[in-house]
Amino acid sequence: MEETKSVIKGEFDRSGQYDSGLKSLVKSLQWAFAFLLVVIIGLMVYFVTAGGYFSVEPQNAVIVMQFGKIENTYTSDGHWFLPYPVNRWVKVRTNQQSLRVDFLPAETPDGAPPQALVPGKDSYLITGDANIIHSTWRVTYHVANPAKYYESLATPFDPTSPDTPEKDINGFVGTRGPQTLLRNLFRAAVIEVTSGKTVDSMLYSGRAAYSDAVRNEFARQLAAIDCGVEVDNVTLEQVFPPLKTKSAFDEVAAASNTVDSLRSKAEQYAVQAGNEALAMQTELISSATTYKEMVVSEVKAESIYFQKIYEQYRNDPETVLMTLYTSTLADVLQKQQGKYILGSSGTGSKQVRLLLNHEQKKQQTPAGDAAEEK
Repeated sequence: MEETKSVIKGEFDRSGQYDSGLKSLVKSLQWAFAFLLVVIIGLMVYFVTAGGYFSVEPQNAVIVMQFGKIENTYTSDGHWFLPYPVNRWVKVRTNQQSLRVDFLPAETPDGAPPQALVPGKDSYLITGDANIIHSTWRVTYHVANPAKYYESLATPFDPTSPDTPEKDINGFVGTRGPQTLLRNLFRAAVIEVTSGKTVDSMLYSGRAAYSDAVRNEFARQLAAIDCGVEVDNVTLEQVFPPLKTKSAFDEVAAASNTVDSLRSKAEQYAVQAGNEALAMQTELISSATTYKEMVVSEVKAESIYFQKIYEQYRNDPETVLMTLYTSTLADVLQKQQGKYILGSSGTGSKQVRLLLNHEQKKQQTPAGDAAEEK
């Protein structure tokens, strides 16, 4: 055997025809080994440096899990951990998100008259007084506790992905994910609140209270499952009765609006009439007070004047009487527009004759003047 190897080696050495090929093969293997060594070193460097670094973007949170167990949650800045399989991190959105939930009838062809509701096809709500309504809602929420959100709702590896459709053993196609669960919780809250209210309060007078009650019920359900989600706002975009009965509800609403308008006008008139009455009362009281003060002032002035005359009368009665008589007569004659005569009777007493009633001359018409001329 050794002789055979030596012979082959000797022949090989003597021929020398494979030397260049072997050298090329060895050189290629050396380059490949060097390349693999560089790659391995680079992977090791990446593993201990950039491979374990992550930066938290705004309105996001990063959950760090070590061997599948949640270690911590970060909402800002950059961090470094040993990469997978030691640590793994999951990004969760914490910004405000929205859901649209509808309880609407199925679409009908354009121009077709409204049809009766079909259970299982049309979506609707039953009120507390056994009526039917449709509604459209807009819900906004945000993730307040990313760790609880991931543990309770975001079961997939990527919780930011949209809900995925799935088919069960009965062939029913649905979706699975956080938004589907939140949407179903909200639908349950709407059904619960609607079943305890009357149709009039939800359609007309109490829409704000209806929306607030749904928001409170939805918040209560979220708190009960402790999923790390908080409600920001719930908006009732529209609510209306079934299309086939909508005209009758519109007539009732129009009549109610007319009543409210008339009542408002009556209240305005009552306020206006009351204000006018108060103003008139104030004016009458002011006039009466002024008149009272004037009468009292005049009576006081006359009382003072009478007291002075009385004192003078006690001292000289005849002179005072003559003075008063002369003054009164002068006032009367001054106001008299007609002629007056002063004279004396046969007995020597003075007489005063006044023309009290004036007879106005009748104006003659031109026709009367002509008749007189004839």
